[in-house]
Parts: sequence; structure tokens; C-alpha cells
Amino acid sequence: MKTEIGIIFAGFFLILGAIFFIFNIHNFGITGFAVDSSASMTSEKVNESIIITEEIARHAISESEQVVQEMQENNFSVIYMQDSLTEAKKIFEQARHAEILRNINSTEKEKQEARVALSLVKWQEITYSDVLFYTDDIRNRKTVAFFLFDKINVEESKLTEASNETKTIFEQAKIAFSEERYNDAEELLVVFDLALEKEKSELSALAGIKEGAKNFFQRYWIYIIIFLIVSSVTGYLAYKRFEKKLLVNKIRKMKTEEKVLNGLMKKTQTERFKENKISGLVYNIRIKKYQERLQEIKEELPVLEERLEKIGKHLKGN
Repeated sequence: MKTEIGIIFAGFFLILGAIFFIFNIHNFGITGFAVDSSASMTSEKVNESIIITEEIARHAISESEQVVQEMQENNFSVIYMQDSLTEAKKIFEQARHAEILRNINSTEKEKQEARVALSLVKWQEITYSDVLFYTDDIRNRKTVAFFLFDKINVEESKLTEASNETKTIFEQAKIAFSEERYNDAEELLVVFDLALEKEKSELSALAGIKEGAKNFFQRYWIYIIIFLIVSSVTGYLAYKRFEKKLLVNKIRKMKTEEKVLNGLMKKTQTERFKENKISGLVYNIRIKKYQERLQEIKEELPVLEERLEKIGKHLKGN
């Protein structure tokens, strides 16, 4: 009997312990996880700053120089890349001097030279990771440039099949590419392909009618002419609608980008002048990039909107 009572009491306390554990698990596991997660994130940030060393940054600059040289040898425009490379080298030197000031083993002469070099810079926030902002951009632009270069060469072989109007679209794509406006070049190549396919389909239909249905044409020529007129008008309107859709999407993207850039500029200004989270150097770099892109948008957006308005009127008239 005593054994049975003991078992009952043991089971009772076991159930109470389980209930207590279930209702208080959030006070253990979740908090502990959050601490571990936070510690892990902090560790990752520290590791990131340790990983980007002088050697890695120097190697990234060296690779970027090779990229620029390769682009020049292939007759690509490299104005944008050269500007980015110049900025990368400048940031590298500033980061190198900043590391000298952080290193307790640096000589007083080295520190004095570093202070002079960084006299107008808030060096505490400068690291070698800032160099990769520019070198990564150079590498990415190389990939895009060669992709478009190959595509242009492929499309150029089709020019013998294209009309003068379609050839003009292709020439515009080449001009955009030579001026490093890669987004515009890619979009114009898409329009060129669509226009060329439309022309090829029309020519194919006409050739088939001419060779295989001469008698049929003689008998039903009036109906065939009507069909071709309707087909041409429909194709033209479809092309215009597609062009309109491209413009609408591009305008929407540019307006969204404009809002985002304005927001980023405000955030950067807050971080610099109110919260003092970033240095003047980082602030100037970011603001410069944002302002350059905003200026491009302000120049391109009215042109695109005017084109869209003309296409809209044309479609309404039809």
C-alpha cells in the first residue's frame, strides 16, 4: 500500500513539473536562443572585419586593374570603371593609414605620417571592406559588358534580314553600349529582336503565299489583301502596346528607384548629422552615388514619359 501511495505522489509531482516546464519554456529556451543568436551575429560582424585584410583589398584592386586593362584591350569604354578604381585606391590608402593608427606596434614616425594623411578624415570608421564596394562593382560591370558584347555580335549577324527602321533600333543599342548605358542597351536589343521576328514572320507569310498559292491569290486576291492589312495593323499595334508596356514598367521602376534614393539620402543624412554613425567620407561617397543616379533619372524620366504619352495617343487614335 505504501509503495502504491509513493508511486501516486511521484506521478503527481512529475506531472506538476512537466506543466511548470511547458509554461516557462519561453523564459529559458527563447531567451537563451536570442542571446546565442545575438552573440553569433556579433561574432559574424567581427569575423567579417577580420576577413577583409589589406592583402584581400590589395588583391581586389589588382584584379580590378586587370579588368580595366582587359576591357580597354577589347575596346570597351572604361570611364566609369576608372573612376571607381581611383576611388578604391584612395580608400585603400586611407584604410592602410587607419590600420597604422590602430596598431599599437606602429612607430611614432609611421603614426605621424598616417595622421597627416588622414588629417581631414574620420579614420576610425574606415576599413579595407570599403574598398570592395568599388572593386565588386567593377567586376559585376565586366560580366554585364561581355554578356551584352556577345549578344550584340550575335544580333549583328541578323541585320541583313532587318529593315532600316529595325536597323536603327540596333544602332541605338550599340550607342547605348558604347556609352556604358548597359540597361538601355539590353532593353533596345529586346525591342530589336521583337521587331525582327515580326518582320521575318511577315516575309515568311508573303513568300509562302507567293510560291504555293499563286492560283489561290488570283482567285481570292481581294480577301488576301484585306487579311494582310489587318495582320499588319494588328502586329503594329501589338508592337506598340508592348513598347508601351516596356515604357510603363521602366517609368514605374525609375520612380520607385527615385523614392528609394531620396529615402536613402535622408537616412544617410540622419546617420551623419543626427546620429553620427558614419564618417564624412562614407557620407560623401554615398550621397555622390545617390545624386548621380537621381540626376540620371531626372534626365531620362521626362523623355520616357513623353514617349509614353505619344504612344498612348497613337493607340487611342487606332
